[in-house]
Amino acid sequence: MNRTTATAFILMAFCALLTKAEAQNAYRCGNSYSQAPCPGGVPVDADDSRSKAQKAQSDKVIKRDLRTADSMEKARLQQEEAQKRAAQVSPEKAPATEPTPGKPKHRTKKKSKTPEYFTSRTSGEKKSKNSHAAAPAGTTSGNTSTPK
Repeated sequence: MNRTTATAFILMAFCALLTKAEAQNAYRCGNSYSQAPCPGGVPVDADDSRSKAQKAQSDKVIKRDLRTADSMEKARLQQEEAQKRAAQVSPEKAPATEPTPGKPKHRTKKKSKTPEYFTSRTSGEKKSKNSHAAAPAGTTSGNTSTPK
C-alpha cells in the first residue's frame, strides 16, 4: 500500500470516529409523523427498547424467513420452467382444458350464405329459388328479353 492510500484510510477512520449517530426527534402531527415540530405536535420516543437478546432473536427470525422465501421462489421458478418445457416439447399431449361447469361451450357461428351477386328486394317480396322465373313480366331481374 502506498503512502497516500494509507493516509486516506486514516483520515476516513478519524472522521468516522468524530461523527456521532444521534437519534433524531420525531413528532406526531395528527395521523402522520414528522422530523420537524408542528403546531400541536407531540414528541415521540423512537428509541429501540429491545434488549440485545430480543434483537438477535428477531434478526434470526428475519434471516430464516428470507431463506424460506428464497427457496420457495427457486422452487416456483423451476416448476414454471418445467411446465414451459413440457408445453414446448409436446403441445398435442398437453392436458385438455375442460370448460368450467355452468358455462356453455363456445360455438362458432354458421356463416350465412351470401349470393354471388347483389340482389335487391322490397320488404314484401319473398325470396324464391329462381329469381328469373319468379319475376313478373316487364321487370328487369337479369332477364334480357323484352316483353311482346
